[in-house]
Amino acid sequence: MTKRKFLTPPRSWQIHANAAGWIAATYAAQQIIRLFSSILLAWLLAPALLGTMLLINALRTGGELLTDVGIGQSIVNNRRGEDPAFFNTAWTIQLLRGALLFFVALALTVPIAHAYDKPELLILLPAVAPLFIFTGLTSPARFLLQKRMEVRKLALFDLGSAVFGASAQILLAFLMPTVWALIWGLLIGTAVPAIASFFLIDWRMHRLRWEKEAVHAIIHFGKWIFLSSIVYFLAMNFDRLYLADVIPLALLGIYGIARTFADAVTELFQRLGNFLIFPKVSATGLRGAELSVAIAPMRLALLGVVACGLALGVALADQFIYLVYDARYHDAGFFLSVLLVGTWFAILSAMAEAMMMGIGKPSGVAFGNGVKFAVIAFTLPILLPRFGLNAAMLAFVIAEAARYAVLAWRKRRTGLQFLRHDVVLTLAFFALIFLFREATSLLGLTGGVSDWVREGMQVHG
Repeated sequence: MTKRKFLTPPRSWQIHANAAGWIAATYAAQQIIRLFSSILLAWLLAPALLGTMLLINALRTGGELLTDVGIGQSIVNNRRGEDPAFFNTAWTIQLLRGALLFFVALALTVPIAHAYDKPELLILLPAVAPLFIFTGLTSPARFLLQKRMEVRKLALFDLGSAVFGASAQILLAFLMPTVWALIWGLLIGTAVPAIASFFLIDWRMHRLRWEKEAVHAIIHFGKWIFLSSIVYFLAMNFDRLYLADVIPLALLGIYGIARTFADAVTELFQRLGNFLIFPKVSATGLRGAELSVAIAPMRLALLGVVACGLALGVALADQFIYLVYDARYHDAGFFLSVLLVGTWFAILSAMAEAMMMGIGKPSGVAFGNGVKFAVIAFTLPILLPRFGLNAAMLAFVIAEAARYAVLAWRKRRTGLQFLRHDVVLTLAFFALIFLFREATSLLGLTGGVSDWVREGMQVHG
């Protein structure tokens, strides 16, 4: 019996490591740009303006995700992805989807403005609607580069787009500190990269095309992505859509600041899971108890370091907000502390999702997001009117914990058992938060845990 080899050839490993390095480095740079931009815009603009854009962006994301049929993924996945007939058909579908979203956005402007009782949306939503045209026009070249594993070129293009978009918004906010700076910045920051995308490949390759076989393949493949996108959107954006209707836009803008930082941490570990754990698990060929034994040391060491770093982040989150934002945004400090507690469970979930994907069990991921959405949709409307926004932040901690519990249960059924490790790590995480907070209090950097509790009892919303 020949011994099975799990290692990839050195040259292949080097290529994948190089690709992962470019993705990780440019992603980190994009997050730094995003957070730096968030801080500058908060200094230049009023919280209500940021709250307005938070709602508009949530609605925009909803339109894009709720009509996502996996056009780009189809190009990457399909063996005919580089066939001009196939990718031009995909581009034509994308154009039609963008035009459809543009007209739907115009048609829904009045109902949405009335539903939120915000008349300013009657002007702002039509102003943002051309965004769908720009995204529809964007070349499928990005997905061809992804298929060809030309990661460096794609990563640099994405980084350049992020720099340009952030610069446009900051410059416009400095020149005209109104919501129109954000609107025009968003439009310009989308239109220019859309045009530039045509030069990632030979721009003369683009043609309007409608091949029935390609259409069938894209729709057939995309139906699962469509369902997954709906669940993901509801899980990640329900809070923004709900809070925009029940709290002032200024408070929503402050909440958005906290979400920006908490989401950045979560997204980082989702990337690590996707680009390190997922391929590692897939490549080993191990399953069940053997996989648990093989991956447990690396997982335990990584999460141990994360628990220490994140606990320190929770303990100092409010002080960080006080340092980099003016007094208008200081309420975001407590919001961020609580959201980062939820981030711990989100990181555990990201590790679980990567392993589930690695062993070919993606259904657990959608199921976990569905449970997260259900918990937020149930608990947030109960906690907010009774106890205020500070207490309502607990809905996100509960939702992330529930998502992790579902994934841990699904993972256990496959023979992957890390529950004992996770319980110990979670207890250590909470103990470290307490110790860091009290230690920084003794150093005069923060208030103690009792001050935290008093702040949490204040009612907002």
